[in-house]
Amino acid sequence: MNGLCDVKECTNPVFMGWRPLTERRGRQICEYHWNRHQDKQDSFDLFEAFGFRRPPQAPKPEPAAKPVCNCGREITPGHKFCDVCAAERKRQCNKQCYHGKKDHQAEPIKESTLKCKQCGGLHLPDHIYCSKCAKHRKTITRRQAQSRYWRKQQNVRV
Repeated sequence: MNGLCDVKECTNPVFMGWRPLTERRGRQICEYHWNRHQDKQDSFDLFEAFGFRRPPQAPKPEPAAKPVCNCGREITPGHKFCDVCAAERKRQCNKQCYHGKKDHQAEPIKESTLKCKQCGGLHLPDHIYCSKCAKHRKTITRRQAQSRYWRKQQNVRV
């Protein structure tokens, strides 16, 4: 409170107040000691001068080891295998694909398993009704097909 630096045996005027986060009360320091505390080359430390505890420091992360392929070569970032192993796997895949196509038999043409909209029987691809229902629908008029009575009558027949 006398306007002088709180460092022992210092008579310089106060420059600023300094309080680390680990302490409840801070100290008054001069510009000279503050500059020495900030200088990385100087061994002077305000924590030691006032007997304060240092704040806990987070451990610095160690540099990660470079990823290595099963064969021992270094892997390019974003890849699962090294360039040599990747080329070998691609060659094997292409070879297997080539021989697989030769041995592959033509698949039989699949018939449609879709059901007729009216009777539930099977119908041809790209059709909605089976051939029987399609013939029957051709004989009725649009007005009959869309009328409420006709719909009820059709549900009873099925």
